[in-house]
Amino acid sequence: MATFSLIERGWIPVRPLDGGAVKEVGLRELLLHADQFERIDDPSPLVTVALYRLVLALLHRALKGPNNAAQAAEWYRGGFPTSDIESYLAQYADRFDLFHPEFPFMQAPDLTLDLEGGKYRSHWTRLGTEVGSANTTPLFNPAGRPNGERSDAITPAEAARRLLEHQTFALGGLIKRFTTSAKAAPVATLALSMPQGRTLQETLSLNLVPYDPHNDQAPWEAQPLKVAQFKAFYDGKEDRSLVPKGLVQHYAWLSRAVRLEPVSVENGEDVVGFIGFAAGVPYQNTLDTTGKTLDPMVATIPMRSDPKRITPIAQKLRREQLFWRDVLALLPEPQHQPTVLDKNGKPVVATVKGDPPASLAHARAVLHALQNASWESPKTTKIDFTALKAKPAPTHVSAQPVVPVSVYGQITDEGKAGKIVVVRQEEYTLPHAFIENPQRFTDEIYTVLEDAKLAGNGLKQAVRRLAAETLSRGGEREAHKDDVTKLTQQLPTEETFWSRLEAPFRQYLASVDAGAAQARKMWRKNLVRTAWDAWNLACVGVGEGAAGLRAASIAEKILSAALQPLQPKKEEPLESAH
Repeated sequence: MATFSLIERGWIPVRPLDGGAVKEVGLRELLLHADQFERIDDPSPLVTVALYRLVLALLHRALKGPNNAAQAAEWYRGGFPTSDIESYLAQYADRFDLFHPEFPFMQAPDLTLDLEGGKYRSHWTRLGTEVGSANTTPLFNPAGRPNGERSDAITPAEAARRLLEHQTFALGGLIKRFTTSAKAAPVATLALSMPQGRTLQETLSLNLVPYDPHNDQAPWEAQPLKVAQFKAFYDGKEDRSLVPKGLVQHYAWLSRAVRLEPVSVENGEDVVGFIGFAAGVPYQNTLDTTGKTLDPMVATIPMRSDPKRITPIAQKLRREQLFWRDVLALLPEPQHQPTVLDKNGKPVVATVKGDPPASLAHARAVLHALQNASWESPKTTKIDFTALKAKPAPTHVSAQPVVPVSVYGQITDEGKAGKIVVVRQEEYTLPHAFIENPQRFTDEIYTVLEDAKLAGNGLKQAVRRLAAETLSRGGEREAHKDDVTKLTQQLPTEETFWSRLEAPFRQYLASVDAGAAQARKMWRKNLVRTAWDAWNLACVGVGEGAAGLRAASIAEKILSAALQPLQPKKEEPLESAH
């Protein structure tokens, strides 16, 4: 009988602190020696964050906490209670066997390959976004489609990782197994934010938000759901969507009914080629009912395109821009939210407010507690906060803690919600100013992003005027608005402007602690310089003939006026293109 213990066998890729190569460890080694690893590090960002969420769920259940940030701070510094973890792993050891005949880990035990004439048989690639899933475009994923002619297999370790990835990020859409169309996983297309520490132990502690173990349950603690129970969710005309009982059930939601089928190969090793696959437990989003998200990694924001909506929506990654332009979603007290309108379109007193990820607020509280605690230890009485600095550290390294943040997510094709086009993992470092005074830091970020919008809008208006003047041929005729739009889109100005600001924004974040005013001054100089560089490209695009030069001289005034408020007082004038 095939067996693969996720507790004892290596399957989670981790990077050791000593700089060695990535190695695969089991849950026991990872949890009991988390201080010896830098981070979980899979090539796939989706697998990486799915593994983190499993480990966090396991720790919440094993430790029945933390009760508050202070307890998480103790674990951050001193490690997790070994006896509690050992006891929990022993209690549920058989539930962490990937191929157990009765309790296969996070699977439906009776969803076999031959069930109902092989109706639920599918290739393992259905579980992986970039390895052949039907939910990806051919350009993003040339590996082929599930079923078809593919017969390749993967190791149990890879199968376990892909199982978690799919349960976490499965997209909704046509499935024809138990139901016509299956619902998406709880965080399928959301932006997930995770604070990072110097070690895996620190990272886990920063993300272990205060937890109430009552009324919650992990799927491996209960009797596994079987085919008849999954089918019962879809017996009526509408599925019976469920609200998770608690955080751990949300982290480990059974988005799909899956059964990994092991086969032995010539060398005696077990592999997984084909799987049983069907719709899972339909998920009810708490945002729709309470206006709050259960997920501590998710930020909520107002739906700006629908000011009448009275509940916020979850923050997503956007294909056309990197997350730094949405970084305000990570910070407290969202700024300048739109006013809610009544049924007649008139503003009402209440406003729709989003919430930053609870993980960020918790990380700040943990670091704040560490900074102000008086610890008694035979090893040291002082915490080395320089170890928390982002890598590479900024030139003004100080002994103050900062908060590196990883943002994960997948992006679907516009108009085709079932097709993934991009998977992203972005890294940002919130400075000590965020820990010391988050509201003041939020105000600073809001100001610099508004400065960027000011410059970007000025550039956009100037380029459109440039296109209109060029097409009018010196005023000989009036350019049609569609022609102006087409020429404007052909000029690579906006893309150039915003893409070249990513590095200066990171420099700004790294410089805030040394002086917010000076950091803002350098940011504005970068905005002006970048706007004029993008403008020069637009001028080259329309040509350097008489018509182009005349159009540039007229339209340049719009950009110059827009950038004027960004000019430092009593200093050199703004740079100009001509």
